[in-house]
Amino acid sequence: MKSAGELLIHSFQQGGESAFAEIYNLHYNSIYYYARHFVTDAQEARDITAETFVKLWKLRSNFDNIHKIKTFLHITARNACIDALRHQKWKAGKLQQLVQLLTEDNESMVTRNNSPMAAAPKFVNGLVEGELLRRIYDEIENLPPQRKTIFKLAYLEGMKNPAIAAQLNISIQTVQNQKTIALKFLRLNVLNQKSVH
Repeated sequence: MKSAGELLIHSFQQGGESAFAEIYNLHYNSIYYYARHFVTDAQEARDITAETFVKLWKLRSNFDNIHKIKTFLHITARNACIDALRHQKWKAGKLQQLVQLLTEDNESMVTRNNSPMAAAPKFVNGLVEGELLRRIYDEIENLPPQRKTIFKLAYLEGMKNPAIAAQLNISIQTVQNQKTIALKFLRLNVLNQKSVH
């Protein structure tokens, strides 16, 4: 005769939703707080926890005991947290590049043949970086919808012009033009310059 635990696992493997709900309720809190150990944002930890259980459900036929389920949940949550932290670090780097791009002078950008991502950091008008980032974000939201989308995809998500053009079903030239106009707008408004050449 099978134990209650064995019956639970068997039902779970067969796609029993009540068995999944029981496993979910048993382990949700431990996985959520485990994720919070890595990521400070509560919503992000909830998302990671939910995605972890979705992955468990998709692979349910692979698990024949509760120990394997617990191990899978912890490893999957940990890996998702590491990915989230890497993405945060990557986005922080992109924002730093954007700050550099907006605060460098126009001549150096032209001299480098419009390759702004290699710019050295230079902060204008005594603004601290955090305040500058806040102003950049505020001004990005003031861009027209298509220009804002293109700018975010290019400078915050790191997408290349051809990929943006394909995703938005527009020409590469349109992407380039919108990026240029957005940069001029942001330079003018974020840095309070009187003119943009």
